[in-house]
Amino acid sequence: MKTLWPKLGKWYRTMDRAKEPGSDISASRWKHPPLGMYVDGEFIESSSALPLEVINPADEAVLGMLPSATSQLLQKALYSAERAFETWPRFSPEIRKEVLERAADILSERASPIALSIVLEQGKPLNQARLEVSRVIDLFRYYARLALELHDGYLGDHQQPVRRSSKPVPIGVVAAFTAWNFPLVLPGRKLAMALAAGCPVILKAAEETPTAAIELVRALQEAGLPTGYLHLVFGNPADISRELIASPVVRKISLTGSIPVGKSLARLAAEGMKPASMELGGHSAALVFADADIDAAASELAAAKFANAGQVCTAPSRLFIEMPAYDRFVDAFLEKVKSIRVGNGLDPDTDLGPLAHWRRIDATVGVVEDAIAGGAQIITGGNRIKRPGYFFEPTVLCNVAPGSQILRDEYFAPLAPINGFNNEMQAVSMANSLPYGLAAYVYTQSPERIDRLIENLEAGGIFVNTTATVTEFTPFCGIKESGYGYEGGRRGLDTFVHYRLVNSVRN
Repeated sequence: MKTLWPKLGKWYRTMDRAKEPGSDISASRWKHPPLGMYVDGEFIESSSALPLEVINPADEAVLGMLPSATSQLLQKALYSAERAFETWPRFSPEIRKEVLERAADILSERASPIALSIVLEQGKPLNQARLEVSRVIDLFRYYARLALELHDGYLGDHQQPVRRSSKPVPIGVVAAFTAWNFPLVLPGRKLAMALAAGCPVILKAAEETPTAAIELVRALQEAGLPTGYLHLVFGNPADISRELIASPVVRKISLTGSIPVGKSLARLAAEGMKPASMELGGHSAALVFADADIDAAASELAAAKFANAGQVCTAPSRLFIEMPAYDRFVDAFLEKVKSIRVGNGLDPDTDLGPLAHWRRIDATVGVVEDAIAGGAQIITGGNRIKRPGYFFEPTVLCNVAPGSQILRDEYFAPLAPINGFNNEMQAVSMANSLPYGLAAYVYTQSPERIDRLIENLEAGGIFVNTTATVTEFTPFCGIKESGYGYEGGRRGLDTFVHYRLVNSVRN
C-alpha cells in the first residue's frame, strides 16, 4: 500500500498554478485529485480488492479509480480507533474546538477546488456546490463552540450527603455511513458532531462522490486531529456495514441513507444493542391552501423541488393544492419550471444538472411510465434528454392516481406530481397516508389552520410559508419510517454523548 498524501499535496500545488488571479480554478485546467482511503494515519490508494470507477454524471467520463476496503483494512481501522479512544481524556474539549476551527479555515481556503470536485462527481450546479462547502464550514465552527458546552452538571439538592452529578463522556467509536446527494454536508455534519463529542469515527462515505470526504479527512488531519480518530473507507456497502457494526469496538451507528438500508443497519445494530441515528428517506407533502400567496408558493416550491435535480430527501415531492387555487398554482408552477435551465453544473447558466448515476435514470423512466399508465397527465417534460450524461427533463404531472409509484415511493428525480384537495381534513389524510415522516410544507395565511396542521401533520419538521429547512443549529429528526435520532443542533451532539450519572459521598 502506498501513501497518497504527498500526491495530494502535489495536486494542490498544480491546481494553485492553474488558477487565474481572483477566479476559481478553470474547469479546462482541472485534473481530478488522487482518490484513496484513510486508515490509521495513512492515505491508501490501492488494495487487493477490485477498485471502483468514479464517473462524471454530466458526460459519463471516468474521473478516477477508487480503491475498496478489504476485511484486513477494516480490522486495522477498528484497532486504530479503539486505541485512539483509550486516550480520549487527553483529547479535551478545548483541543477538539481548536481542531474543528482550524479545519474550517482549511476548508475555506480550499473551497473552490472542493466545490468543483463536487460538481464533477455529483452533478449539481456550481453555485449549489459552493453553498454546500460554506455550510460545512459553518457546521465545523458551530460544533467547535458546542464542544466547550460539554461539562459536568450537578443534580438535585447539594445539601444532601450524596452529591449527584451528570458527567458527559463520548459514547465511543462511531461507524458512520453517508449518501451521495450531499457529499460534503452529510459526512461533514456527522464528523463535526462526533469529533466535538470526542468520538473516533470510521466513515464509509459514498463511492460515487469520494473526493469531498477525502477533503474533509485531509483538512481535519492537517488541523491536528490525533491519529486514529478518523478513518475513511470505501467499497461494498453491505460487507463494510456488517463487519463494522458486528465489531465490539463500534459503540454507535450513524446513517444518512434510504429506508431499506436503514432497516438493514438497524437490525445489525440491534444484535449488539448499539444506539443508532437514522436519517432516512422522505416523500414530503406540500399543502397549498387557496388563501396562500399562490405565486410565492409556486415559485418557492418549484425551486425546492428541483434543487439538486430533485435528489433531496426533504424536497416537497407530493404537491397538494386546494381546488379553488389549483389552476392558478399549476400555471404559476409551470411557468417557473419552464424557465429552469438544464445542463452541466459547471455552466454558470445551469439551474438543474444531471442525475447522479445511471441507476437514477432507469428508475425515473419507470416512475413516469407507471404514472402515465395510471392516468396521469404530463404537462411538461417526461423524457430523458438525449445527450451524454444522466439528464432528465424537469417534469410536472397532474391528476396522478393515488396508488401510483410516484405518490407512493420516494423517487429522487426532477419530477413534480400535483393533485388537488377539497378541504383541510382531506389534505391532512393525503399527507399522512405514507409510512414516511420527514418533512411537510404548508402554505396558508390562516393562523388557526397553521396551528392545527402543526399538530396534525405527521412529519419531523413542518415548514410554514417557506421552504427553508435546516441549518447547523437546528436539530432535525424524522418520524415513522423516516428514521430516529437527531441530526444537527445540540440534540444532534448529544446523540454522541453518554451522560454518566455519578453519585458520591466525599469526606
